Amino acid sequence: METTVINVFSSPVRLKLLCCLSRNKRNVSELVKFCGLEQSAVSQHLSKLKKAGLIRNERDGKYIYYSLTKAETGKIANMLNNYCEEVSK
Repeated sequence: METTVINVFSSPVRLKLLCCLSRNKRNVSELVKFCGLEQSAVSQHLSKLKKAGLIRNERDGKYIYYSLTKAETGKIANMLNNYCEEVSK
């Protein structure tokens, strides 16, 4: 199945990851704490985000850090997340 940008934004977990990455680059351990999911689940979501071209990774010593490829992605993710929270009240 093709990973599209729309598919990526339709997942609450991936939306949350994008919001987190909009603030700063993070490693998997930091993202696991932020999301409260198992490392394997976070890694699968990161893989989909990377396939969609929304994030990139870079190695720094023993850690791999993830960041957004475009700042606009973070803005859209935060707007969509805020909108979803507002509507669900």
